[in-house]
Amino acid sequence: MINPIKLNMSNAGRKRILLILAVMLSGSYAKAQSIGDVLLNVNYENGTLDSGITGVNPTNAIAADAVYMVQPGAAGNYAIAHKVVYGDPGYYSNDKWRSESAADQFLAARFWPGDERRYEFSVLLKDWTPWKAGDPTNETNIFQLKISGGAGVPLQVRTQRNAMRLRYAVANNVPPVDIIPDVKPYVNQWIHFRIDVKWADTATGYMKTYMKLPNQNNYVLVDDKINYTTYNNGPVGGDHGYIKWGVYVTPPDITRIVYHDDIKVIYLGGPAVPDFEIRPAEIVYASQSHLP
Repeated sequence: MINPIKLNMSNAGRKRILLILAVMLSGSYAKAQSIGDVLLNVNYENGTLDSGITGVNPTNAIAADAVYMVQPGAAGNYAIAHKVVYGDPGYYSNDKWRSESAADQFLAARFWPGDERRYEFSVLLKDWTPWKAGDPTNETNIFQLKISGGAGVPLQVRTQRNAMRLRYAVANNVPPVDIIPDVKPYVNQWIHFRIDVKWADTATGYMKTYMKLPNQNNYVLVDDKINYTTYNNGPVGGDHGYIKWGVYVTPPDITRIVYHDDIKVIYLGGPAVPDFEIRPAEIVYASQSHLP
């Protein structure tokens, strides 16, 4: 009698293998992956809140203006706006004051340990209320690299007081990094981000954050984590990772509005990504020459 082989991997890893096998058996697996392949491109150029992509959820907040389209965008004709009015239940969802888009159900954009990805997005703080001494110091989150099931959030791009900062998973015990000491000069202007990550549940990963301010022509490396645990499973959850963008948490009696545009997930390495979803026609595959 042959003893069964026990795979030494997490539940998330086993589920991923089963998904890939299911797709392969169906005959609909992807071609060989190349560095620079764009797995998700949310550019809003068709003027819709999900950019025409099945699996992108614009918001769970119910207020009529919790999410809406704006013109122009960062580079094109359209962008998306998320709004939260503190104290109004129409802007309260998922147990917090928030209005966020998520790509959790766009399966090709999910991530697991072993994946290498680039995440790009552009953000504009619309008519941002400045912080004054004595005001509450609540942070407002504008972008998340998130893990399902309640596991520690690997990265949040946030504002606190008048600074923009990177906040990391609590389990990693590293302090937040202020990347813009004072956002006031950049209110109502587009700020561009590029985040390269090797996802790892041991201290073998990396997370490199680049930023381009309105007065800059090139991206600048603003934080560099190496030999770093980027994927914290934690005691609860950790099945898969995904991205969110919008407004999450706002100080009392404040209205926050944030614009987002050109949200991309780009393949840098790791297992090939099966075509779980039909990719929209407007997705253009990048070439390796675009990568610094």
